[in-house]
Amino acid sequence: MKKKRIKRIKGRLDKKFIRGLAVLAITLVVAVGLVLAHRMESVLISDYEYVYFGCTRYMASRIDGDLIDDYLKTRKIDDYYMDILEEMRQMHQEFGFEYFYVIVPGEDEVTYVWETTDDPENTLGQTQLIYEDSKDVIEKTFRKDYVEEFGMYRDNAWQVMITAATPIFDSNGEPVALVCIDADAVDIYVEVIRTIANVLGVAAIILIVSIILYYFLINHTIITPVKQLTKGASLILPNIEKEEVFESGIRTGDEIEELAKSIEDIDVQLRDYINTNTRITAEKERIGAELDMAASIQLSQLPGKFPAFPDRTDFDIYASMTPAKEVGGDFYDFYMTDDDHIVLVIADVSGKGIPAALFMMISRILIKNCMQQGMSPSETLYKVNNQLLETDTDDMFVTVWLCVVELSTGKCVSANGGHEDPAICREGDGYTLDKYPHSPPVATMEDIPYKEREFRLSPGDSICVYTDGVTEATNSDEELLGEERMLVAMNRAKDQSPEDTIASIRKAIDIFVDGAEQFDDITILAFKYYGPQ
Repeated sequence: MKKKRIKRIKGRLDKKFIRGLAVLAITLVVAVGLVLAHRMESVLISDYEYVYFGCTRYMASRIDGDLIDDYLKTRKIDDYYMDILEEMRQMHQEFGFEYFYVIVPGEDEVTYVWETTDDPENTLGQTQLIYEDSKDVIEKTFRKDYVEEFGMYRDNAWQVMITAATPIFDSNGEPVALVCIDADAVDIYVEVIRTIANVLGVAAIILIVSIILYYFLINHTIITPVKQLTKGASLILPNIEKEEVFESGIRTGDEIEELAKSIEDIDVQLRDYINTNTRITAEKERIGAELDMAASIQLSQLPGKFPAFPDRTDFDIYASMTPAKEVGGDFYDFYMTDDDHIVLVIADVSGKGIPAALFMMISRILIKNCMQQGMSPSETLYKVNNQLLETDTDDMFVTVWLCVVELSTGKCVSANGGHEDPAICREGDGYTLDKYPHSPPVATMEDIPYKEREFRLSPGDSICVYTDGVTEATNSDEELLGEERMLVAMNRAKDQSPEDTIASIRKAIDIFVDGAEQFDDITILAFKYYGPQ
């Protein structure tokens, strides 16, 4: 075959990669910035706390708490007072606080003892109302078990202050005053932002350079070979009927080269697959046609003409079967064995497909032959059970409800081989399930004795039997219709004809499943007895 080498082409993968790297870079810078901001803020705030509380603790240890009350009473400024003030002013100048002072908290106001930015005569004994924001700081620090942590208060409409405070104790261990430092919060956070900006700037430069270098590496080792593969792959289908075989020419020595070889193999295998798939499709179409034919044959075996007995006025009967997606094994049947007896049958074969449909037809024929020979329902199920077991049933079985109605008296004799409970409607009442122990399904084991159940229908009574496709109809939420909803649907048409009863059930199923796919046949048979009059 002629080999065709694919030329390199230009595309948009590199642009997408660049945009992706740009987004990655921005995301990383923002993420790093947020992490650093949080970390740096904690570190810098801790540094400020170390300095500020170090100063307040030192001055609190230097001041004699027993003298505070005397200073406030006498307003006398002595050498000790001035020494303390001078020491505070030196620290104020060195560290650049906004305010450095000693106060005695009261209930609604504080009284100043020392203050570094004013004359002692104006400071000692001066009072000031407590800021609302400051009360929390005073409550936490002006106590024996004080807590040292930054507090905040608003000094005016635009300035927010950070406060550090340490209590001064007298000789009895009682707090008598607070050493306080106030600093402008803006100054602290400006320092935080400046530090973070510097770190981010360096990180951004390093990140951008790394991404550029990484892009050139990826472009050479991945993007360009991928473009070649894209071009070559796009030519596989157009050349599928030609003798030109795809060859990429990629020799990167890594997974890209392995991918290129895989695509070359796909080019060869695709031709074989198309030929094989053509044959398989034709076979599936043939099988589908056979399944459709099997479904048609299955339906054709069931009584489908209604009214079934137009000359009879002593009863009315109607039945329907809606096959699921696959050919199933449900069936119903009814026929007169003589002028006074009618046989009602409904059954459900286990399994799906053509084997179930064939098993259904065999079961239906065997049951009908036995009943037409005059056997009772129990004798019929006993014989059909053994007949079916004589052949290989592939572990299939059939549930059957079989009943003979004597039309002159309304007497009914039924046998139930593992099928659903029949619903009986008495005149003037509603449908209820006739629950009683069932015999095993047919074709499960040899020589099973099937029990019979006798009951009587009065004029106006009805029977409705069904397969599990009714109660197990499923909606999109995986909920089952169930017996209760089914009985409600039956009773909506309890006084109407069998056809109306089945229509009511079908409508309830359609509303309940709301379009959800069903995987079991839905079969219903309804019989209404009017009596010989």
